[in-house]
Amino acid sequence: MFNSLNDDEWRVARMERLGLKEDPFKLSADPRYLYLGPEHLAVYRQAQGVVSRRRGLALFSGDMGMGKSSLARRIYDLYTSESSVVITYIHTASFKSAMDAARQISVNLGLPTQRSFSRQLETLERLMADEYTRGHNVVIILDDAQMMEPEALEVIHRLYNFDYDAKVVQILAFGQREMNGLFETNKAVNARVFVRLALPPLTLSSSLQMVLFRLNVAGRSEPFIDDDAFELLYDRSQGVPREIIRFCALSTDLVLQSDTSTITLDIVKEVVAYEA
Repeated sequence: MFNSLNDDEWRVARMERLGLKEDPFKLSADPRYLYLGPEHLAVYRQAQGVVSRRRGLALFSGDMGMGKSSLARRIYDLYTSESSVVITYIHTASFKSAMDAARQISVNLGLPTQRSFSRQLETLERLMADEYTRGHNVVIILDDAQMMEPEALEVIHRLYNFDYDAKVVQILAFGQREMNGLFETNKAVNARVFVRLALPPLTLSSSLQMVLFRLNVAGRSEPFIDDDAFELLYDRSQGVPREIIRFCALSTDLVLQSDTSTITLDIVKEVVAYEA
């Protein structure tokens, strides 16, 4: 019953029967479906404050599936059209060395690569200084930052060693919880961290609002999940957004193959039993 549906036309027709213009529970990133509940909104606003007030270095952590990458991309999209902001987003900051970090950041900012670390860093620092004198704000977003080697932190250390009357670069690092331990290995860099925030699991209320938001984007305004069914789904997901969406997607597949028009408790029980 969980086999993939190959007949796209049949699936679209069944979706339309449910009042859905498209699949509301796609796991692929789509900015239209990003719901900023209270948990995510607090981090989003803090990130905006770091950028607008030139606070420097900020760490945003959370377990897998908590929506860190979606939030990072949302912040990138927010500033990418602003003429006063020079921003880059590195989706996998798995820097193997300080040189690797300096080169990847430079390339993402449109700078040429250099043969030596000192020359590469000078090129990067020159860009920061030039943009600052023009009144521009340089922002570097590092995603999956827990993957970088400790040596790579030296680049961050050096970039914050030549401040003017304000931070010339704002670095927003997103990663799993072990990222905090990584930054603690470098006392000089760790001392530069302005704020550390963790993305907590969603509450039951926020989870429900996220699902209703997605359904609304997909074209359905009527209830789609029975209350008792959603409570079981939430308990199994432990409030992790990706898991909530995944359980909803599996449940929707069963609805499409049945005569029912809502996700019932029996459907969620079947999904849970399949997952056990």
